[in-house]
Amino acid sequence: QGIRSDEIPVVPLADNAGEVRVIAGEFQQHAGAASTYSPMQVWDIHLRAHATVTLDLPEGWNTAVITRKGDVQVNEHTRAAAAQMVVLDAKGTQVQLHAEADSDLLLIAGEPLNEPVVGHGPFVMNTREEIQQAIRDYQAAILARSRPNPQPTGGAQRHPSHAGERPWVSNT
Repeated sequence: QGIRSDEIPVVPLADNAGEVRVIAGEFQQHAGAASTYSPMQVWDIHLRAHATVTLDLPEGWNTAVITRKGDVQVNEHTRAAAAQMVVLDAKGTQVQLHAEADSDLLLIAGEPLNEPVVGHGPFVMNTREEIQQAIRDYQAAILARSRPNPQPTGGAQRHPSHAGERPWVSNT
C-alpha cells in the first residue's frame, strides 16, 4: 500500500522528548495510516538526546525496538546502538527508552499469531507443503516470464519487456 509521509500522524512526546510517527496501529489515540491484516503497532520514533520516555504496549504482544540512528537504553538494562535490535519479553505493558544521543527508532509490536512457522530461503509459510507450493509457484512464474509473448501477425519484431532477455523475430 502506498502511504505518503503527509498521511502519517506525527504525535509529539511529553517534555519535548521527541515525536512518534504512527505508521500502523495507534499511539495516544492517533491511528496510523497503514492497514494491517492482524493487530500491530509500527511507530517511527525520534528521541532527542538525554530524553527518557515510557510507552504503553499491549500485554502479551511480540515487540522489537530497532535503533536506526543514535544510541538508546531499553528498559534500563539493554543498550542498542545504530543498526541493533532489541526483542522485548511479551510480559509487561510498557517499554522505557532513554536516548544517549539524538536517536531514530522503529518500534514494531504485534499480537501473536500462534501459528506454526516454516521458513526456506525467502519463503515463510505455515507448513512444509505450503513452502513447496510457494517454490513451485515462484518457479512457474519465472518460467512464464522467460517465454516470449505470442508474435503479432505481420512479422513485426517484438522487443522483450525484461532487461537481459534477447529480442526474437518471427519468421511468419
